[in-house]
Amino acid sequence: MDDVVAHIHAKLSAACSEPVPRPRSFVRAPGGRRLGPPLSEQRVAAFESVHGIRLPSAYRTFLREVGNGGIGPDYGLLPLTRWKVRDIPDARQQLGRTFPLDPTGCVPEEWARLRADQADPYAGTHAVVHRGCLEMTLLVMTGPARGRLLDADLGDVATPPTFLPQPDFLSWYEHWLDGLPECGLAPDFRGQHQGSHEELIDHLTGSDSACERGTAAYTLGGRHPLSSRARDALLAALADDPDRGVRMDAAKTLADLYSGAAEALAQALRDPDHWVRRRAMVYLLQVTDDEPAYGSAARALLNDENLNVRLAAADLLGRAGWAS
Repeated sequence: MDDVVAHIHAKLSAACSEPVPRPRSFVRAPGGRRLGPPLSEQRVAAFESVHGIRLPSAYRTFLREVGNGGIGPDYGLLPLTRWKVRDIPDARQQLGRTFPLDPTGCVPEEWARLRADQADPYAGTHAVVHRGCLEMTLLVMTGPARGRLLDADLGDVATPPTFLPQPDFLSWYEHWLDGLPECGLAPDFRGQHQGSHEELIDHLTGSDSACERGTAAYTLGGRHPLSSRARDALLAALADDPDRGVRMDAAKTLADLYSGAAEALAQALRDPDHWVRRRAMVYLLQVTDDEPAYGSAARALLNDENLNVRLAAADLLGRAGWAS
């Protein structure tokens, strides 16, 4: 474990000094371009005592010897005390409850039983990354998957979470760092294609698998600059792909890498899926401050049929100064 920690420190140093611009998600990580300072043994032990748990050893080592929150996938690593990213009754009892999902079993079947048995099926997990909206990367505290990480959409509990392949937090974080300096992958830890720019476009435009199309759209986010063919494929995916996840991935990559994305994102504010409308609002306000051109379309979401979209619109438009 000491060797892994040393590798992470070296790779962090290289990533933070790398002059090549990063997509917004990397720069926007909490704490800027740095990790928060490591935690003392007393602070870690106090957290464990409050919740009646012992943190998985790799995550505990990271907090003690590397840092607490900051540079990481998507919006960055959450600090230790930000583990509760959803409304949970009796929160102090939740981390110590057993999370029974077994990564070696049939996850969809086990997940269906878990949802039927527990009001909070994610009890026994700790949020370590906020991936946008209600999508999180969670660290399992208890049960057969203790120490493993999984991606989950807390707004869609009918869909089972996805276990990530790394055995523990340190190996997962180091693997994410390995994708940063020169390999051209988006600095966001999800399944990504290793193919060329043209191969990714072929997957996006020709694959029958929504997962493969979405992965291609997301991986293109690390292939700056976008070719005109890639841009057109992403615009077509945002407008017409039948899968909402692909449309959201296309929106993110366009927002990160295409200077003319505002018009397409404004069109996506009328998407039939409320998740896409909400994401389009987030990205639109990231890429433009042209309120005269896009304010009317954005304000229409204040009357959206979906409550979560209305709430997000009110918050985002208020912060942007667009809410008249």
